[in-house]
Amino acid sequence: MATISQSARDCQQERQFAALLNQLFATRFSPEERPYTLTEVSQATGMSVPYLSYVRKGTIGAVPVRRAAPLARFFGVPLDYFSQDEPPVEMLDDDVREALAQPLLRELVLRVGHLSLAQRALVLEILEHIDHLRVASAQVRPSCPNHV
Repeated sequence: MATISQSARDCQQERQFAALLNQLFATRFSPEERPYTLTEVSQATGMSVPYLSYVRKGTIGAVPVRRAAPLARFFGVPLDYFSQDEPPVEMLDDDVREALAQPLLRELVLRVGHLSLAQRALVLEILEHIDHLRVASAQVRPSCPNHV
């Protein structure tokens, strides 16, 4: 039976916490219906923007409960959310359930389900980048000349 070294387990926990936190950033939206920024989370939790950035990247060691608790409160999840392998199914809201009923999205979720937590975090980063590009292109619409 193969055993995992303590350092490998610690590294896996760091990536797991980062992936779960990134999941919250990707699925919990501000009142303006957009993802929260690091600055907004920093102001609400009292954690610095650089610290939050390091945690999201998985480069911070074990995140203590005193740091995880404000994040859980801010995003409206139980503290034990961060100690699970995956977000609990009951955390799915109606929008997520409805989205999963769509064939292509369901296929995407099923395929991503076979990836490691670190790989899933990368997929989320790619999707965030695509969303930023979509928002940016919507804001930079060429003005239409007036037709007479």
